[in-house]
Amino acid sequence: MSAVFGIDFGTSNSALSVSMDGNVSLLDVDRENPISNSLKSILYFLKEDGRTKSYVGYEGVKAYIENGADGRYMQSIKTFLPDTAFEKTSIYGKSYTLEELIALFLKTMKQRGQEIIKQEVSDLVLGRPVIFSEDRDRDRIAQDRLTRAAQIAGFKNISFQLEPIAAALAYENSLEAGTEQIVLVGDFGAGSSDFTIYKAGNHEGPKAARDRDILSVGGVYIGGDVFDS
Repeated sequence: MSAVFGIDFGTSNSALSVSMDGNVSLLDVDRENPISNSLKSILYFLKEDGRTKSYVGYEGVKAYIENGADGRYMQSIKTFLPDTAFEKTSIYGKSYTLEELIALFLKTMKQRGQEIIKQEVSDLVLGRPVIFSEDRDRDRIAQDRLTRAAQIAGFKNISFQLEPIAAALAYENSLEAGTEQIVLVGDFGAGSSDFTIYKAGNHEGPKAARDRDILSVGGVYIGGDVFDS
């Protein structure tokens, strides 16, 4: 059976999972990080000997510190997805679109994940917040940008899952067979906070479409970054 990657591209941290042979597991995509299955959503660029080097994740944090805070350090890039004013930025004379910057994260995770499972992967399920923006058009633009970033990173078949719904589905595995509960799922992130009311149940047999079990979704465009500020 071909493998499918699942990526939670987060404002502050990201994670990669793989579904293979009926099993799902997290992969250690940031081995220099004390929490190795969590990739810091950090990009760092440094020009050395006329060449621009880029770093992703915890290695970017270390390189930034080792080079005395020289270079270009970027964090919370995800928050710009619905920002239509952000078209591109220049780093050492080269222009990067937002999609190209995010693709660096996704490509790094793809490559590291493939090295771990020793298999090429073209199928991806991307997590997304309930709202990228309270403006519907900007919310659509944000998802379109994330799709393009995944395509640049080399993924061919791309689908989305709401992050709090993914959490609710995972929670179902802890329930006894035949049990149903009404649960509130809170997803407090660095960029946004989402809340979902969901009818969870551990049902035997194949799981069909569960849209009717999602009773309510909502959220606010505020999170940890705002509190830090």
